[in-house]
Amino acid sequence: MENILLDIFIAFSIIAICIVIAPILANLTRIPIVVVEMFLGCFGVYFGVFSHSEAFELMAKVGFLFLMFLCGMEVDLRGFSRLGKRFLKSVVVYFVVLYALTAIIVLVLELPNVFIAALPVMSLGMIMTLIKDYGKDKLWLEISLAVGVIGEVISIAILTLISGFYHYGNSLRLYENLTVLLVFMLGVVGIFWVFKMLFWWFPNFKLFLMPYDDLSNRDIRFVVMLFIVFVALVLFLDLEAVLGAFLAGTIVAIFFSYKHELVGKLNEIGFGFFVPLFFVYVGSTLDLKLILQNPSYVLEGVYIAVAMLVLRLVAANMAFFRYFKSAKSTTLFALSHAMPLTFLVVTAKIADDWNAISKDMYYAFLIAAMIEGIVFSIVIKFLWNLWKKPHK
Repeated sequence: MENILLDIFIAFSIIAICIVIAPILANLTRIPIVVVEMFLGCFGVYFGVFSHSEAFELMAKVGFLFLMFLCGMEVDLRGFSRLGKRFLKSVVVYFVVLYALTAIIVLVLELPNVFIAALPVMSLGMIMTLIKDYGKDKLWLEISLAVGVIGEVISIAILTLISGFYHYGNSLRLYENLTVLLVFMLGVVGIFWVFKMLFWWFPNFKLFLMPYDDLSNRDIRFVVMLFIVFVALVLFLDLEAVLGAFLAGTIVAIFFSYKHELVGKLNEIGFGFFVPLFFVYVGSTLDLKLILQNPSYVLEGVYIAVAMLVLRLVAANMAFFRYFKSAKSTTLFALSHAMPLTFLVVTAKIADDWNAISKDMYYAFLIAAMIEGIVFSIVIKFLWNLWKKPHK
């Protein structure tokens, strides 16, 4: 037993070192930290620095679910009502065009159904990074964040549906599972309504659960309990675990938004260890030797990245060109949405787990995520500086 424990801790010590040096390398190279973590995982296994184990895989799954929980905390459903009808109409047009074009491409090229979820997938990770670099006062980034939140919710819903399809096929069990999903979602809506009324009638009850000044970390304990209970509940109902984690985060965002420091605490826990661990693990699943022997994987990754960008450019110009009244803002908006590193990797991982895509396609998706993170961020900086010059 002690020998097994020693092996596990030695392996995790090496992985922990990778997690520590990742932000240093990211700052030196200006490559997104997610991509650096995946590179470290890939090279770590390739050079035999560490290897796969059940403990590593289990901790990576926990990291993935915690990432989905943090994504749920970025959702502010009440804020959508303040966006205005004109904006919401543009959002509807954007997603209808995006998913309609994707469906046409999938049907014409006879691609796996999972591409309907993968190509239009949205993620807030790189958008938040861009906001740090360029500032939230830029209209294209402000709109990108608002639309990205909606897109992330849609991505979660479609991933859950497609996961059920690949799990059960077109059988009675699939429709039973979808019925359970529908009942569960209605139950969650009911719980939201009950707690909304409860907190309205008894506002101090919210403070009882999460007081402002608390030395016993009651807020962290409550949130972790919520995360674990919701994940356990959806697994018990035979639903996708990601749904439970995401909903738990959404509940925290809606009812406990006054605890601003809580988001910081959870981000420090998540992005300090669990989330990087997940991306190191994802990188470690890449067989570098196989990729070097098959350059076509890289070419397929380029095709996926270009397809995702073109889809967003078309949808953005159709939906938001009149809103932005600027080719610059519309193009930058489309580029900011074409880097869903986190969710593209997650989608590829789920599809690979259910054997919905081949191994070479899985590699192509991960390579596409890396290309988007590196190339598109450079293109944004280039276009931003290029278009900025005439205004000097």
